[in-house]
Amino acid sequence: MGNKIKELRLRFGLKQIDLANSVGVSPQAVSKWEKDENFPDILLIRKIASLFDISLDSFLGHHEENRDEFEATVFCSSLNHFADRAKTLSAKEVAQWSNVVFHHMTDIVVKYGGVPVKYTGDGFLCFFSGAEHAERAFKAACDIDRINPDKDIVIFLNSGDIYFGLVGHPDYASKDISGNAVNRAFLVLDEFSKHVRKGVGMTEEVKNLTKEAAGVLHSNSLKIPVLNEQITVYTKG
Repeated sequence: MGNKIKELRLRFGLKQIDLANSVGVSPQAVSKWEKDENFPDILLIRKIASLFDISLDSFLGHHEENRDEFEATVFCSSLNHFADRAKTLSAKEVAQWSNVVFHHMTDIVVKYGGVPVKYTGDGFLCFFSGAEHAERAFKAACDIDRINPDKDIVIFLNSGDIYFGLVGHPDYASKDISGNAVNRAFLVLDEFSKHVRKGVGMTEEVKNLTKEAAGVLHSNSLKIPVLNEQITVYTKG
């Protein structure tokens, strides 16, 4: 089992601390699993299998299942008016301010079992996979929005199949996600952020998977120029 956990973790480009945070244990616990010094209990086994979107049978070695793509909810965000703020700060101050915001956001995402992928200037990208991935992504987004009333954080969610792995030259590669679900999330986020100061938005795919969102959303139709289509965006509040 230790080899299986390590193989899955490395395939997804995760560090031991990433896996630990995602299933609610210490990095030391993950290290012991991978050395076969200890084993996760059945509830944790379910969490690990769910995180990597494989069946329990596959995880336990009853049959092999190797999926490069899996269903997930993509979580991407941007900071409105980031460029204006950057004009009044030094380069180091911009980085320090961004790091404070990203630190709090990442803690909340990890609490709900999300996997942080990367930070890009004023943006944060992560994903949620496994059981109730859309529900957990929505709860994380709502918590971030609620505890940051003074920050213009715009979050957008989209669900679909994604690929997660290392991208780039082998010596410099970093983990990343790709696929139509990711592209669509970024394109709609770009347009959505022009119409709101802050808040949480989602596609219909996420809304249909999210019981928690029932009764707290209103819909708007947005024209997405790059996609050359009109889509319905659901907004919290």
